Amino acid sequence: MTNTNDFRRYSYQNDPATLISAFTYTRGSQAPKVRPQPEERENEIRVREGKGIKSKTELRADQKKSFLMMLRIIAVALLCFFMVGIVINSFALKNQLTREIASQEIAVANAQSEYISLQAELNSLVSISMIDKYAVEELGMTKVKSNQIQYMDVEAFKAKREQSLSKQRDVDGGLKNLKNKLKGHN
Repeated sequence: MTNTNDFRRYSYQNDPATLISAFTYTRGSQAPKVRPQPEERENEIRVREGKGIKSKTELRADQKKSFLMMLRIIAVALLCFFMVGIVINSFALKNQLTREIASQEIAVANAQSEYISLQAELNSLVSISMIDKYAVEELGMTKVKSNQIQYMDVEAFKAKREQSLSKQRDVDGGLKNLKNKLKGHN
């Protein structure tokens, strides 16, 4: 259900004169002017103004509370300094280890580049022409000429060698027999 005021309000919605006249102070959203009350804490040191002189027990109780509060503050401060020291020490250690890692990586990179250069040098030294050059210049060798090449028949060489060995055995055996005979006559 709608009433007539709703139509009127929507029809004059963009008219500034209507908007100003419709403004009411009671419908504002501003915060109330209330003074906030401070909360009382148990551990807070209180100052009494104009209420008289404190007794010795009150003074000792306040002194004890103040001393305990001071010890807590010192303990928290020492803990904070200890934590900061640990953090600084860990950063220093991390920095040192990072530098060591970087130096080791540089050493590995240098070793790899040296390996590559030595491999290239080795490959250049192993060529046939380099071997020939080294043999001729450094070792004083000469290349073989065709009239210096001799071919051997291995089977014939083995047969000759076997014959000469068997002759040698026969000669050695005869000498042993002769020695034994001579020993027997003496």
